[in-house]
Amino acid sequence: MRILLVFVLLFPFLAFTQAYNQLGKPNFFGLHYRQILPMQQMQSGTQKFSDSVLQTSITPNDGYTYGGMLRYGITDLISIETGLYYTQRNFQIQSTRTDSALTVDQRLRFVQFEIPIQGNIGIQLSRSFYANAALGAAVLYKPSSVATYINPYDKHEFRQVGLVDINKKVGFDIRTSIGFEYRNKKAGVFYLGGTAFVQLQPAFIFLSKYQFENFKQAAFGDVNASGFGLDFKYFIPYTRPGRLIFQQGPIE
Repeated sequence: MRILLVFVLLFPFLAFTQAYNQLGKPNFFGLHYRQILPMQQMQSGTQKFSDSVLQTSITPNDGYTYGGMLRYGITDLISIETGLYYTQRNFQIQSTRTDSALTVDQRLRFVQFEIPIQGNIGIQLSRSFYANAALGAAVLYKPSSVATYINPYDKHEFRQVGLVDINKKVGFDIRTSIGFEYRNKKAGVFYLGGTAFVQLQPAFIFLSKYQFENFKQAAFGDVNASGFGLDFKYFIPYTRPGRLIFQQGPIE
């Protein structure tokens, strides 16, 4: 259902890309998948929160991003890219009651949507291979808070919440990418690269709660979700009456 929703929203992008722009350069429509890897160097490794007898750690696991994108050609080697992406971040949580041997492990999934925009510069290495570098930013939309719950022995309640302030659903990040692509007139464009992104605000407020009968504990703090991703892109070839998308426009 999520995949269907993303592609329904992307249909106008697909229709728009099937033409040459006003600069006489082709627009490309592509599909993009990113495997997200957390990086300790970007302060997105394990984060710890505690109360008097409650200690909780939250560790980002691999996540993913997918969606569709538009590459608007300015010259043969310079372009602007934008799109609409669905992103899921996965976290491993461990909570311990320090005055006993009670420890629980839980998982939390956090979802957001992204609209990136970045400038792309290519360097032609051979007839079909190019090296690319890009710099830009993204608007991030976080639709809702998330939570997970466990109740071991039907007595000890552990509740983990990724809280999104209703007034802070929109965030921003800055990102830079580098990669290589292969262009083929009939098969399309294949891209492999990497992206580092730094979120300018916390992804969410993490709230860890423990309750045993009338005894309650709570630990909380901001969670950073910056990281690094491996990018796989495919741009669709398109033919207009006798023209391939790689050919020059009618006005030179």
